[in-house]
Amino acid sequence: MSTTELRLHEATFRALGSNCRIVSDVERTVLAAVHRLEDLESRWSRFRATSEVSLVNAYAGSWVDVSAVTTTLFSRAIEANERTNGLVNPLMLNELIAHGYDRSNEELDTTNAPISAAPSAPRTDMGSIEIEGAAVRIPEDTGFDPGGLGKGLIADLAMADLLDAGASWAMVSLGGDIRFGGSALAAKPIGVQVDDPRSTGAVWGTTWASGGGLATSSTMSRRWHHEGAVRHHLLDPSTGAPVVSPRIAATVSAAEAWWADVVAKSLILDPSIGIDQLTAWDAKAIVFTDSSTEHLMLDVDQVET
Repeated sequence: MSTTELRLHEATFRALGSNCRIVSDVERTVLAAVHRLEDLESRWSRFRATSEVSLVNAYAGSWVDVSAVTTTLFSRAIEANERTNGLVNPLMLNELIAHGYDRSNEELDTTNAPISAAPSAPRTDMGSIEIEGAAVRIPEDTGFDPGGLGKGLIADLAMADLLDAGASWAMVSLGGDIRFGGSALAAKPIGVQVDDPRSTGAVWGTTWASGGGLATSSTMSRRWHHEGAVRHHLLDPSTGAPVVSPRIAATVSAAEAWWADVVAKSLILDPSIGIDQLTAWDAKAIVFTDSSTEHLMLDVDQVET
C-alpha cells in the first residue's frame, strides 16, 4: 500500500523486549497508543516487581486484587489454555526460570547454536487460573507468564483505542505480534514481510493484511545458553522443557493478535496440527521446518531466489 495516499504518523521505540512501531493516520492517537502500551507493560511485565502480574505470582495460592484490564489478560490466558486443550499453558513461569529465562531477553546469553534436548521431569496437573470479580488466583507453586499472548493482547487493546479515536489506517507492531485496523486498510491491504527463520535477516515472502492480527512464533528466536546447553522459550507442557519439534517457526493470521500468537505457538508445540484444526480455530498459517514450508491457508508470495 502506498503511504503517499494517506498522511501517516508513527512512533518507533523499544519496549516489551521488542522493537515496536505504532502507525496511524491520526497524529494524536499515536502518542496515546504509546502511553497505553507503557501502562500495560507496567501492569503485566513479569520483570517488574511492582507489576500486577508479579504480585499475583508472589502470592500464588491467594486471591490478589487487580485492575479490570488485567482480569482481561487472565481471561484470555484461560481461554487459550482451554481452546488448545492445555497445549498452551500460561502457568509455566517457574519452568522458564529453571531453564534460565530469569531476566529480560536483552540480558540473556543469546545464541544461534542448535537446540539440544533439556532435562525434564514428568508433569502433573498444575491446576487452573481463577477469576472472581476483580481478583485473580493462580495455584500454589506456579507462576504466570503473559508471554506472547500478553504482547498480542496489548496490540489488540492499543488498536481498539486507535480506532475509537478515529483512525482509518493503523498498525501496532510489537516484535512478532502485529495488529492491523481501519477502513482505509480494509479497502487496500498492506504487504507484510514474512521472514525466513532459517537465515538471519532473510525474507521468505510477503503476505497481505487488511485487518486483524498477524503473529510469528519461532524456536529460532529468544534462545540462550544455560548450564552448558541451548534453550528457547517454547516449553512442552507435558515435560516442562523446551520443545524439540520439526517445526521451527509459524506465522499465523487471525482476527486478533493475541489469538494469532496462541495458534502460532500451538503449531510448533504440536506438529500434527493441520488445516482442519486451523479452520476450527478460524486461523491461517505458514509453517517452516529446517528444509520445507507448509502453506496452511495463508497466502504468501515467495520472494524469487
